[in-house]
Amino acid sequence: MDQSNLTVQDSVYGFYCLPAYIRSAVETEEFLRLKRLKQLGVSNLTFEGADHTRFEHSLGACYLAGKLLDSLNLHLEQPISESERMCVMLAAVLHDVGHGPFSHMWEKFVEVYGGHWRHEEASVQLVRQVLDRMEYITEQQREIICAMIQGKASDLLIPERHFLAHIVSSDVDVDRCDYLQRDSHHVPNIIRPSRPFSEMFDRARVATTVDGRSKIVYHWEDFPLVYEMACARQEFHRGCYQDGEVLGTELMMLDVLHEAERVGFRFSRNGKSELLSKVHSQPDLFMYLDDTIVDELASSSHPGLEKAKELMKRLKGGERYTEIFRSPVDMKDEVERYNFLQQKPIVVQASRCIKSNEQWFTNFNVTFYKVAPGGRMELISIEKARSLSKINVQKSVNEIKEYITYCTSTVLQVQQNAKNYFINLRNSVSNGS
Repeated sequence: MDQSNLTVQDSVYGFYCLPAYIRSAVETEEFLRLKRLKQLGVSNLTFEGADHTRFEHSLGACYLAGKLLDSLNLHLEQPISESERMCVMLAAVLHDVGHGPFSHMWEKFVEVYGGHWRHEEASVQLVRQVLDRMEYITEQQREIICAMIQGKASDLLIPERHFLAHIVSSDVDVDRCDYLQRDSHHVPNIIRPSRPFSEMFDRARVATTVDGRSKIVYHWEDFPLVYEMACARQEFHRGCYQDGEVLGTELMMLDVLHEAERVGFRFSRNGKSELLSKVHSQPDLFMYLDDTIVDELASSSHPGLEKAKELMKRLKGGERYTEIFRSPVDMKDEVERYNFLQQKPIVVQASRCIKSNEQWFTNFNVTFYKVAPGGRMELISIEKARSLSKINVQKSVNEIKEYITYCTSTVLQVQQNAKNYFINLRNSVSNGS
């Protein structure tokens, strides 16, 4: 093992150091692949600056895990052991190694072909490969690290150490804390946090519930920051992750991949090859698949890729599918009927479902505390923390449920005809005809 620590220069946190065992994990092919996976998928084609990667995010999450462990350790009767710390830190840095190209869009692509794959499955497969080469990692540690990534580590920990399972995977975890802070740094026009979200970790403590299990709790004075973090997630879905133009771009990129699948394009490395929709089933092959797949398709001599290359050329030139209609109800049948009448896929539909701020926050499993006389820690509910903070919480944005229809053609008359068709359809329904 390289005995030197890993020094990182980060756009969000500045310079920081990570332990030597993190260097061992980071310098693997499985992890270095994350440099070629953009954190926000195709959002960079809409939002200038959204070019940050899963590599940066994973290191940031690991850094925050170390900071949170340090804060919790200050008040623990049984200090966090080096083994426990290593498990949490490795789980934090490796939690995203199984992501496919273009972030969560790859899961949508695979689903079309009957797969119910999620990136956490691939993460565990690749993490096992990485940890198997780290001779000082025991089998028990490997199982705990993988369980932490899957959000199932409580089953492997004694009740007094359950809090360790919530650092990497929970409603308020280092993963979410980093990506919201990082996304707001690179796409600054969506939210402007009043202070770094990670500051909520500074006063975090470990408390024991009535059933003897331990959990991480937050100071009631940090309620505004926790609530702001919940709102930030909603706002990013509304203003970036599920922005109308971003969803239209995703549909175009998905069509590129579907075209490659239709003509039988196979992804190949080291003598192995597989259809794109099934690459995830072979970890030794999947570990080489990243966002550069579009460059590979663009330069490929595989027959039948003309339409895929045309779509990629349009994307590169800043041309997207054109939004023509929004509806609160699913227009799937009408979209299929219109395409049937036109004898070609002129229109496509994306769905947009975003919870309100309050819906998001109500579902947060988070507990607060206050310091009672004598220094005793007293657990309090979210509602109590809200009332103690006496803040005017951000106005809740209503839940958004809508379906957006796009025209795939670049011809203005074709776009207008499609738009008129759906507007007339809506008017006829409104008039009861």
